[in-house]
Amino acid sequence: MRTDFQEIETRRTKTGPCPNCGKRRTRTKRFWQTENPWNRNADGSVKSRAEIWESVNAEADEWVPDFTCCEVSA
Repeated sequence: MRTDFQEIETRRTKTGPCPNCGKRRTRTKRFWQTENPWNRNADGSVKSRAEIWESVNAEADEWVPDFTCCEVSA
């Protein structure tokens, strides 16, 4: 028997300059968690859909991408 759990996801896209060449770069990342009985809070209670949404958004907001696109030759 197979059980599929609902994914709760968000995406973030951030832009910034490459530290080596200075060109503008874009990075996109998907953040997700599933709504399931093993996804728990620190106190051991099962996370609600709203708590998962808050957790996913907090993780996405804290994300700092690496804009490096190339290596600098010495």
